[in-house]
Amino acid sequence: MLDVLVVGGGISGGSAAIYTAQGGLKTAVIDSGKSQIKQVSKLFNYPGIKEITGLELLDTIKDQAIAAGTEWIEGAVETVKKNDDVYSVILTDGKEIVSKHLVIATNLQTSLLESLGFELAVNEKVPSGKIKKVLGIDQDGTTKLPNLYITSLLAGLSSQSVIAAGHGSSIGISIVSKETGKTYMWHDK
Repeated sequence: MLDVLVVGGGISGGSAAIYTAQGGLKTAVIDSGKSQIKQVSKLFNYPGIKEITGLELLDTIKDQAIAAGTEWIEGAVETVKKNDDVYSVILTDGKEIVSKHLVIATNLQTSLLESLGFELAVNEKVPSGKIKKVLGIDQDGTTKLPNLYITSLLAGLSSQSVIAAGHGSSIGISIVSKETGKTYMWHDK
């Protein structure tokens, strides 16, 4: 059983995984390979980085998560079920993964959230009107279900890669703090 399973291998999901794995939690990411940032040929609005492609940024985040101990699984989720104190996630290939904490970090597979009883509406902070948000969740990504977190655009945040990274990281820190019983701090040496 995992401590943390992240559904979505984009910026937000990868960032959450970096922090939970670095914090000592057994972490895995399910990545369908469909992150929207892959289409960005030049990213200029990420503080500290003068220029990078979306794919380069994703690869860097993935490499950092794996180096911290994250298992990176290529695949897609078929269903999510809450069973007592854990979440059971079934992939399209039939594989089942069980985890105490579940982080939903995908903008595309909103049917997973609807199957858990969440209501969705258009995220008005995304100009295209194509992205949804979950109604009734807090900005910190917590939901009405214990140990289930929702990141970034689905949490109603703005469509900026740096916001996605920060939100995913914040959720990761919150999970580690909850599991260890003390505020998690990770400072480079």
